[in-house]
Amino acid sequence: MEIGNINLPLFENFLKEKGKKVESAQDFANTLKEFLEWVNAQQGKAKEIREAVLRGEDIPLHRMVIEFEKAGVALNLLIEIRNKLLEGYQELMRMQV
Repeated sequence: MEIGNINLPLFENFLKEKGKKVESAQDFANTLKEFLEWVNAQQGKAKEIREAVLRGEDIPLHRMVIEFEKAGVALNLLIEIRNKLLEGYQELMRMQV
């Protein structure tokens, strides 16, 4: 089974936004940690907007939908990255030395 590259424009945009280039395992771990924090922040924004709407604040519907979608896409991206990392690990474990 061949494992393809993670071709994720959103993750690449995240790296460009941070001005980073992953060159070592420590860089990768730090980048992944920052990405997890970014996904968590997106989820937090969506939760804040939801709570504001429930309190009766005047939040435009399109803003609420956009924030929910951003949080959903970020979470799906994180899940796909996890799946690719898990597939890579499983492939390494199946290799014969």
